[in-house]
Parts: sequence; structure tokens; C-alpha cells
Amino acid sequence: MSVQEEINKLEASINSPSAISGSGKGQSDSTIDSGVNEGVTSQFPGSTVQVGGTGRGENPPIPDEEGGEQSKTTGRQTHANDFEGEGGPEDKVKVAEAQRPGDQDVTGNDRSGRS
Repeated sequence: MSVQEEINKLEASINSPSAISGSGKGQSDSTIDSGVNEGVTSQFPGSTVQVGGTGRGENPPIPDEEGGEQSKTTGRQTHANDFEGEGGPEDKVKVAEAQRPGDQDVTGNDRSGRS
């Protein structure tokens, strides 16, 4: 079987009505309840499925491997709300500095070297 044929076969199986709707014989209760079939990971080596929340609250820190980073000025890990709205965390600090000059609660205004 050629690589393209194998790709077509896998694509057809993942786009099948039972795979899309989550209905099918022999599915676990958790698959039926969540609508997420963890069994597809066997078809795609290296893939993972996360079921359920992260358990990290409403404003969780974003790990480096998921696009977060530690601020060079504060050492604080980026959180989910840092990415809300327009711009990234750096842009939000610049806007806060411009809107609230001298405010000690604005990260960029703190020159004390403490985090």
C-alpha cells in the first residue's frame, strides 16, 4: 500500500459518520457522555486526547510548551487572560503604561527590580 493510499484510508476512517458523531458499537460510557473518542489515538501515532478540564481554574497559567512564557521583567508565567482581546501580553503592558503612567500596579512602571 502506498503512502497516499494509507493517508486516504485514514482520512476516510476519521471522517466516517460514526467517527464524527461519536456513535458506534463498543464505545465506552465516557466516550458516549463526552463525545470524545480516545480510541482514535491508536490510528494516529503520537497523538493525544485530553478529556475534561485542566483543573486550573478560570485563568490558568499557560505552560511554555503551549505558547506561554515567563516575563523577563516579573518572572511571572503568562496566564490565559493575557491573550484575551487584541495584542499579546507585551502589548497589554505598553497600553497599561500609557493609560496609567506612574501606577505601581502596572508592571512596566515598576523599576524596583522586584516581581
